[in-house]
Amino acid sequence: MGLALKSCEFLFHVRKRYGVDWSRTLTLGRQQMFVSPKEVGAVADRFGVSFQASGAWKAGTGYCESFLHGFGAKEVDSMDASDYEGATIRHDLNQPVPQELHGRYDCILDGGTIEHVFHFPNAIRSCMDMLAVGGHYVAITPADNQMGHGFYQFSPELYFRIFSAANGFEVRTALLQTATDWLEVTDPQVVGHRGALVSSTPVILCLVARKVRQVEGFHTPQQSDYLDAWSVVDSIKSDTVREGEGRVRHLVRKYVPLPIKTLLRRVKRLFEPKLDVEGLRGVDGNSYKRIDLYR
Repeated sequence: MGLALKSCEFLFHVRKRYGVDWSRTLTLGRQQMFVSPKEVGAVADRFGVSFQASGAWKAGTGYCESFLHGFGAKEVDSMDASDYEGATIRHDLNQPVPQELHGRYDCILDGGTIEHVFHFPNAIRSCMDMLAVGGHYVAITPADNQMGHGFYQFSPELYFRIFSAANGFEVRTALLQTATDWLEVTDPQVVGHRGALVSSTPVILCLVARKVRQVEGFHTPQQSDYLDAWSVVDSIKSDTVREGEGRVRHLVRKYVPLPIKTLLRRVKRLFEPKLDVEGLRGVDGNSYKRIDLYR
């Protein structure tokens, strides 16, 4: 668990573009710094932002508290199931957090912890509970080609569906960090299909989500293409035009045989834009967009 150079680039991008309040920060696990203060300073200079850490550290041996103080954190807690790295809060995220921690933090940073927690739904729900309204969840987590690192690898859509309006959240940005590029991810619900790709190198998912309002309970996510398919079937059975669709499209859905519709979808996909990204195949240009993090 720790912050490397690319992770720091993402965090400076978040700081500059999204105005995250780091005043009361919780890190999942105590995050080591695998980058030196000099390297961090060089990244800050490239972003054109001032940065003054509260102390020095050595790459590979220090922890992130001094680094986060440079982001404006006045209080930095860390949570772990063990005290082997000196976390300030000993709690196993497989279990719900105590009520007194609800609404406690302005920012929660997962620099590579939650994939090691077996009960992921419990862990992510606790993080949502611990954020104050207006607070941000910032994640840097394995997405692909890292089998064996932890219990899980995560798709962007998982986070889009969890951090939904129904759960009182919004995703402000989702990026993929590849060996050579940063790719901005568009919500598959917006694109209308899955943003699948195949990687031959590790891919990291970097995400920022904001808690917009407090809601009671938890809306269990469903994958967006299944929700769409179920809605289509319901509209055909009831002969009801779906909201946002015309009568002609409804009739096509109802009367054109499934094999023909499947063929038409495949033909349509052939003409969709593709991105050429080193180490990745099948990168849909509607789902992913190459960005310059420093602009």
